[in-house]
Amino acid sequence: MQMRVSICARRGSLPGKQWKRRVRAAMQPSKIDHESLATEVKRAQAGELGAFHGLVVRFQDMAVGYAFSLLGDYHLAEDAAQEAFLDAFRKLPTLRHPEAFVSWLRTVVFKHCDRLRRCRPVAESLAEEDERLTADGMEPPMAAEQAEIARLVGKAIGSLPAGQREVVSLYYIGQRSGRQVATFLDLPLTTVKKRLHDAKPKLRRSMSGMAKQFLETNRPSRDARFADRVLRLASPDPSEDAAAIYNLFEAEDHPARGQWRAGRLADSHADWNVSRVAFARDGDNVERVVAALNAYDLTMRVGTAEVRAAGVNGDVVHPDIAVQRGEILEQTAAAAVGAMREAGYDLAVTFDDDALWLRQGFTRGWRALTWRVATADLPAGAAPGLERVDAVHRDDLATAYNATHSGLTGTVQRPTYRLNKHPGLFKTYRWDTGGDTRGYVSVDPESDGCLWVDEVAGDAGTCLTALRSTADGLGCEELLFDRLHYKSPVGVQLRQMSSCRLTTGTRLGKARWYLLKIVDLKSTMTKLAPMLHERLLASELSDWQGTLALELRADGTEEAVTLAVQNGTVQVHLGATGGNGIAGNQAIAQLLLGTEDPAEIVAENGIAVCGDAKRLLPVLFPPQHPQMENQAL
Repeated sequence: MQMRVSICARRGSLPGKQWKRRVRAAMQPSKIDHESLATEVKRAQAGELGAFHGLVVRFQDMAVGYAFSLLGDYHLAEDAAQEAFLDAFRKLPTLRHPEAFVSWLRTVVFKHCDRLRRCRPVAESLAEEDERLTADGMEPPMAAEQAEIARLVGKAIGSLPAGQREVVSLYYIGQRSGRQVATFLDLPLTTVKKRLHDAKPKLRRSMSGMAKQFLETNRPSRDARFADRVLRLASPDPSEDAAAIYNLFEAEDHPARGQWRAGRLADSHADWNVSRVAFARDGDNVERVVAALNAYDLTMRVGTAEVRAAGVNGDVVHPDIAVQRGEILEQTAAAAVGAMREAGYDLAVTFDDDALWLRQGFTRGWRALTWRVATADLPAGAAPGLERVDAVHRDDLATAYNATHSGLTGTVQRPTYRLNKHPGLFKTYRWDTGGDTRGYVSVDPESDGCLWVDEVAGDAGTCLTALRSTADGLGCEELLFDRLHYKSPVGVQLRQMSSCRLTTGTRLGKARWYLLKIVDLKSTMTKLAPMLHERLLASELSDWQGTLALELRADGTEEAVTLAVQNGTVQVHLGATGGNGIAGNQAIAQLLLGTEDPAEIVAENGIAVCGDAKRLLPVLFPPQHPQMENQAL
């Protein structure tokens, strides 16, 4: 499947006037500056996508104009030019002489025009053209009129000799000087002038004006649609796009491909409104999903409080456009992050691909923890009656999990993946009292004789006894706990065992950072305020009253709130007031979740603290050792 993806897709972030100024600036010179062009081509050859974007903006009109002179059909000309730009992007490193880019691009456009001519008739029926214009949002009467004009113009220009067709199309559609047209066609300027002069009398007077107006008003640089028709970012539709997203993982040979199809998206906490997919047109001009980034709706614990967090996991790009993976994911991630605040999220959290998410304004939060302990160190008492059940997120298991993890920062309310994040991998054993579930363990015996413990819920002693019995029965001499919370009841007991070893990273030995971003400071602090007040009342500063301002300065913007503590109540107001304050970048998220000692967070991230905030810091934001479990995200 051949995909066409233009780097022009960034126009969506530019206001109309800025877009027009950029295009006009690219069109101003009366001749092509070969020195600056060679420099830009070299930057693009080095993988600088912004440089290639500049080349597309600079030559899109001429590429379409030249294609129109060959095909006589404007829409086919656009298709050919779009294909040519992607082809040029892929083959640009093979261009030995950057200063020859213009003539090289012309040959690439010619090749794709020739392919279209051989694959389909050039002449499109008036009805088909009418239908296409109506699909573009034009009223039927106007669409019919424009289709007729397009046909007449195509016929008139098509009647000219080939050389004159090229000159007329390039001159008008790109509003270029004769010198620029001469450079693009690799002809003497005198030849271009003569062809243009000879062509005008051959077009009837009325048709000459019509052709000029048609070509000028339909040039690609008039707006961003030439780019937007190629790469489009949008929220996926659960019913229409899910299968295409699954197919992307299979095409990329992603190790979790079967699991995505089995329920990571369809029956889960996926947020389809904030998730983003990229659509591009293939060689048959059919729009297909070529990239996806999945967001999940998490209810995350911060101490005794809960916040709504957008969790991001599962990005994929079709292998046919892998060369543009970084650029496409950059745009897709930015679109998803931009939708989070309006969707009502307080925070955002993700893991892996640190560089991508740091560029999106995230801050490092905490590292994943892996625990190892010898089976012989676990209690060998009488195990509860264990029942093997499917490792799915049943309501009774979710209730047991939530009760066990209450108050543990970073953990997430269940259920999440209803069919389990890894369907068919884990074995789950539950125990009950009078039929009511009291706890469970979810495990997977590894080939190296280690028992991977994915989840535990219930009384800590009973969990450890059940794990000892299970490990012995499966012949496992060691247990590995993946992302078990440091302050969990089971974790507290494990830390007292002589064989217990804690390391940062995943089960596979991969270092993993969880990254954070404050999406809405006011809503976050409103949800945290009662818990912060409880911490204050339980401290030696229980009599303290006053205001504490928090100022978030990130992404070129500022957001500030003030916590007002008075007469046993705490309120949150917009804006910063008073002399007690904390001001900094997204590292403030580390304070809110207690990722480290607050004094260290402040010192390492340049957070400004003034007034009583210095005394309040360790009281309100103590270390919480956050950890997010495997089945959350």
